[in-house]
Amino acid sequence: MRVRDLMSTNVVTLTPEMSLQQAAVIFHNSRIDGAPVVDANGKVVGLMTKSHLVAALAANNFDNRTVAEVMTTDVFTLPANATISELQQKNKIYKYGRFPVVDAENRPIGLITRTDLVKYLSERSTFLAEELKAVLDSVCNGVIVTNAEGVVTLFNPAAEYITGLNAEDVIGRFVEEVIPNSGLRRVLETGVAEFNQRQHIGRCQIITNRSPIFRDHKIIGSVAIFQDITELQSVAAELEDVKNLKSMLEAAIESIFEGFVAVDKNGYITMMNQAYGEFLGVDAKEVVGKHVTKVIQNTRMHIVAQTGKAEIGEVQRIGSNTVVVTRKPIVQDGEIVGAVGKVLFKDVKDFKVLARKLSSLQSELEYYKEELRKVHGGKYTIESIIGSSDKMDWLKTIALKAAKGNSTVLILGESGTGKELFAHAIHNASPRCHGPFIKINCAALPENLLEAELFGYDEGAFTGARKGGKPGKFELANGGTIFLDEIGDMSFTMQAKLLRVLQEHEIERVGGTKTNKIDFRVIAATNRDLEAMIERGEFRQDLYYRLNIVSLHIPPLRERREDIPFLCKALLQKINHHMQHWVEGVSPEAMELLMEYSWPGNVRELENVLERAVNLIDEEAYILPEHLPPVVRKSQKAKDMDEKAKDLAGILQETEKQAIYKALEEAGGNKSKAAKLLGIHRSGFYQKLNKYNIKF
Repeated sequence: MRVRDLMSTNVVTLTPEMSLQQAAVIFHNSRIDGAPVVDANGKVVGLMTKSHLVAALAANNFDNRTVAEVMTTDVFTLPANATISELQQKNKIYKYGRFPVVDAENRPIGLITRTDLVKYLSERSTFLAEELKAVLDSVCNGVIVTNAEGVVTLFNPAAEYITGLNAEDVIGRFVEEVIPNSGLRRVLETGVAEFNQRQHIGRCQIITNRSPIFRDHKIIGSVAIFQDITELQSVAAELEDVKNLKSMLEAAIESIFEGFVAVDKNGYITMMNQAYGEFLGVDAKEVVGKHVTKVIQNTRMHIVAQTGKAEIGEVQRIGSNTVVVTRKPIVQDGEIVGAVGKVLFKDVKDFKVLARKLSSLQSELEYYKEELRKVHGGKYTIESIIGSSDKMDWLKTIALKAAKGNSTVLILGESGTGKELFAHAIHNASPRCHGPFIKINCAALPENLLEAELFGYDEGAFTGARKGGKPGKFELANGGTIFLDEIGDMSFTMQAKLLRVLQEHEIERVGGTKTNKIDFRVIAATNRDLEAMIERGEFRQDLYYRLNIVSLHIPPLRERREDIPFLCKALLQKINHHMQHWVEGVSPEAMELLMEYSWPGNVRELENVLERAVNLIDEEAYILPEHLPPVVRKSQKAKDMDEKAKDLAGILQETEKQAIYKALEEAGGNKSKAAKLLGIHRSGFYQKLNKYNIKF
């Protein structure tokens, strides 16, 4: 528990130049007994309490006196981050009645009274006592505690079970009356502990440890902790059986010709036979306790121990050898506790089926195996999408339905609406969630580089091409999802190449001569109007039909304003984690401004506005209107001006109606005469009568 968790944030301050009369009024209105005194810079310079006021009043020296004359400058301030346990070590805190809590600049941010500290420490002591009792009641060993006179003060449930005695009959009696051979009276007299002592209690033989309890070098009691020795003997016998079984298992494993290794659930080696050690060129006994990745090259044993998925007949490169291995998880009581691995073939030439598999994988293994390890899946799920408006709920439902299939999804919407968020969510809700999620921004690369990024290239395809070539994004997305962002910015030529890949699910690397079949799903997104681009001849109609199988149109933020409070809460939680100032939320006045703004930049702009506001906040807990940028506050000013204009128009209309009534009264109801009195044409007068529905 820290000071900030216990302090009161309702801080009322005084200044030295205040009169005692003013201070008394503040104390009365705020219902406080004391307050810190701050200088012109807001820093604590003293403390004043009701006691000071009473003393001044009793001395008949109250009028015309200031706070500075009666306050105490002996103030003990506390930092907000200090722990209560640290304060206990400083005996000074018991000298004062209240403690201002200050920031790094010695400005008050809270207040703690001695009563608050005493209450907390009392509750904490009660909690610890109850916790200690719960622990003693839960242990399987018997516990007997006596005071300095040998009277039993504690007799836990395990002691009841072992001795057959009830705690109610034992507590309060001398220990020698209850258990004559307990030895606790001797421990109280000698002050010497006795360990591993055997004795009989009824029909049970126990083993016990007896110790005196000291406080300030004085014996205040004794404690005995004991256990039925029969249970220990049973455990010892069971351990002996386990030891024998382990020896037999180790001997059997050592006799296996093939390599064998076992790891725990964290990937640390627990067993390895000598055959595998000789193959690896290490001492099998010395590697026990090391992480498997430090001993076996290209191993996946730690991954199998984590995922629980067996890998049968996998190819692994160890030094100059290409071996075939099997890895299986170890499951105990339904829980994965480790994994075992076995080398099936030390030479793949002896296994023709696997040799064919190797011949197709070997050439590609060096090219992109390392790249595949760097591929990460989608980061967000449907639950990550903030919004409960009807439009967003409907979109989430459609997204979940679309995730079940393999059809292409087209996500439309303005910039900053969260199109990529939906792409992540669809991937993570699909059967491909365990596969890679590959992203590429089609607008970020020129056409020649985009083609190489999408489809990859072979060695020598162009000047500067990587040796061995490089797989493209479609190859990396094999078995998963590829997200084509800003698809509307792709050139017409690239559109044609993309269409063929979508139709055939085959790619041909730049500079390559063969096609590769790829299993992928496409999610595309754009903030452009593709149908308008088709009419202008800027986007292929056939590609549009191929992409627009399932479409999601993400509404702009101005069309789902009811989601703004929820978005603010979620975004502030994100912003608070990398800012020094923690903000609780948005004030109602600032939220009204946010709800009125049109948000051309959508959610991305909202996040930027909130982050800007947090940076401008000093000590406030909530974002206020003055923390918002002028462009957001302008919307409220325009609204106020519009309301003022409406009020002015209403005043003018009411004045005009009263003038018409007065003219009609003076003209005796003659409309032509009334029009002349007002100085307007008769036709205009009749129009105003109809406008205001005046009948005279």
